[in-house]
Amino acid sequence: MHYLSNFFLLNDQLVPYGQIANWRISALRITLTLVMLLCFGIACHTYSSAIELNLIYVVALTISFFVSVLILLIASKRFYVFSAHALLVAIVAASVAMNLFLTDLELAKVGSMFMYSCPIISLMLLGYKTALSYAVLNIIPFYMITKNIDLSDVTGIAQQLPDANLYITGLIFLFFNICIPLAVARTIVAAKRLNKTIMTANTHLKDKNELYRTLFTESNKAKIIVDENFVISDLNQQAIEMFAIKNNIKDKNIKLSSLLPSLDYNKPNTQNQIVKYKGNYLQANYQYVMSANYRVYDFYDCTQEQLIKQNLSMMEQENKRLRFRDSQTKLPNREYFEIQCDKLSAKYQKDFYIVVTQSANNEYLDLKLTKADSQTLLINAYKRLKTMTEGPLLCAYIGAGKLAFIISADLQSELQNKLLTQIKSTLDKTYNVLGIKCQQSFLFGFAKYLDDGKNSAIVLSNACEALKLANCNIPLSGYNEKQSQAFIEKHEISMLLDEALQQNALSVYYQPKVNSGGECIGLEALARWNSPILGNVSPVVFIPIAEEYRMVSRLTDLIIQKVCAQIADWNKAGIPNVPVAINISLIDFSQTDFMSKLVKHLADFDVKPHQIELELTETSLEANQAHSLNLMQTLQSWGFTISVDDFGVGYSNIARLADYPINKLKLDRSLISQVTNSARQQSLVKAIHVMCEELDIKCVAEGVETQDQVEIMTQMGCKEFQGFYFAKPMAADAYRDHVKRYGLRFLIDEAIES
Repeated sequence: MHYLSNFFLLNDQLVPYGQIANWRISALRITLTLVMLLCFGIACHTYSSAIELNLIYVVALTISFFVSVLILLIASKRFYVFSAHALLVAIVAASVAMNLFLTDLELAKVGSMFMYSCPIISLMLLGYKTALSYAVLNIIPFYMITKNIDLSDVTGIAQQLPDANLYITGLIFLFFNICIPLAVARTIVAAKRLNKTIMTANTHLKDKNELYRTLFTESNKAKIIVDENFVISDLNQQAIEMFAIKNNIKDKNIKLSSLLPSLDYNKPNTQNQIVKYKGNYLQANYQYVMSANYRVYDFYDCTQEQLIKQNLSMMEQENKRLRFRDSQTKLPNREYFEIQCDKLSAKYQKDFYIVVTQSANNEYLDLKLTKADSQTLLINAYKRLKTMTEGPLLCAYIGAGKLAFIISADLQSELQNKLLTQIKSTLDKTYNVLGIKCQQSFLFGFAKYLDDGKNSAIVLSNACEALKLANCNIPLSGYNEKQSQAFIEKHEISMLLDEALQQNALSVYYQPKVNSGGECIGLEALARWNSPILGNVSPVVFIPIAEEYRMVSRLTDLIIQKVCAQIADWNKAGIPNVPVAINISLIDFSQTDFMSKLVKHLADFDVKPHQIELELTETSLEANQAHSLNLMQTLQSWGFTISVDDFGVGYSNIARLADYPINKLKLDRSLISQVTNSARQQSLVKAIHVMCEELDIKCVAEGVETQDQVEIMTQMGCKEFQGFYFAKPMAADAYRDHVKRYGLRFLIDEAIES
């Protein structure tokens, strides 16, 4: 059905101006298709009779008409006009052929009526002019019918098909009762759709009128519409009140220049013009509407802002001393900025925002360019801030590649979504330094005076703290005391963790994996960190920090090295050998040298691959599927055991398990914790077990804490368990002592507190 809909163009989507409408092509194709089917049917039905009576011309005529109509159908879209005219000519030719090859005059008259369909078809396909032409042409068959003109004498035909009466009348009947009605129906459907589109457009126009009334007539800004000659064509009530207009000037062809002679009309593309009107300052902006012939000016009373700027300018002139200028860039420095902020606040008693900005690629540019060129870029950015007519005030250089300025805004949303966005767009434009184009992307941190500090120095420092939280994805960052404190704490932990990794200060604990009888069949290596400064730091805290600060690979290398060394020590001490599982993160698994580093650690301590189990997260598998599959196959070929950790967390991709060579599947504790009191949870876990059995994957129940959980999971077929019910994570020495005393059995009533 979809193919037929596309072929017959049953949808009436808009087409570019000058192209043929879909409904016309659709009507033509419907007509051609039905005519072709009629020709084909007649050709097939008359073929044997025509051959038997030696009426070869019948076969030739029907086949030629069929082929012609088929060609027209194929060319109907690309050569629409030609195909439409050719169809009409074919109808005329068919009518003439009936008169030439039918010996029955009455039947030939019926065939002449076939031409009467031409005006209807041409009206649908080509328009009223062509329809009128064929209407005039139909005088000929009308004359032939009324005068009993017989054309069969011309061909000398003495015999016709026995069922010619059936063919001719049937053809006329089907053509006038099926072909033409279907084409007309398609035209009517198109007309209805057009009418619906017009109604929708009228509704849209009504909505636009409402929008015009809201955005122009009832706007709280003064707005004036002028034409290409700057003649006022409309203005709203706010403009009438602002300019004290008493008479209706819309009908008097008055130019805007007579109202505002100080506005610069020689530079029509200049935005944000500040003009003086009756002692006040107005900011004039405009935008084109509908076409380039009209524009809408809006005016904003910015007298207070201009007065502030004038006062600030005077203060800058008074404080152009060396102590208030940076010695290298010659820009106002931090001390000047803080003093002027406090003066401004005391004078106008108005809150404002202090904003600190810095290029995101500042360090890269410092390496690429000379110090003088870097300073030139900074000075150019400062100049851009100073030349903006709306937004930043009191710009200064506060050191370390940072610029600070103040900005007035009633709401933080206005500051972020409008003002700072405009400033960022200006600062991010390409810079040209000694003929070299440099691209910068600026980040912004801001804090509100006095909400975020008692004085300008504190607020400025808070804005700098907020800048540290900005990044390329979130370039605008407001000061938040909790976030700032959390950032500082996280950064301090990251530095201590980096130092601990350098000194190999992290330790490894081991948690047994057992069968249902409590016999140890494997261990999981878990990182532990006892900081001299912070004390015991939970893995929930330091592992995400290690991932964020790109230290997780070093952490993994340290764990692998310590595990291999411990396995070697246990082998020497005669401790039974069981596989040790090591958690591998997405970052580890994505590194190209992961395999080589892993094999090197094993070789250094003479540890065999079958003694190591690699526990991967599902995200490690999904990040780069081709790389993951290839690496897992390589690891298995070496003899490593591959398991998927924490299965059941988030949106687990069960179907993906069949694509990877996985040996074990660790069911997350969230699945196990509800298995004793939830039938649905039992069914889910059981289904996972059945699936794993079919895929030859072993299931490990993680987080087991009760005997009931063990019994239920055992009944389902689970053979490996891990959790506090059997043993908590323990130091290597505690594990060795337990094995020497109890062997590899770990039951809760025999567990040793380590």
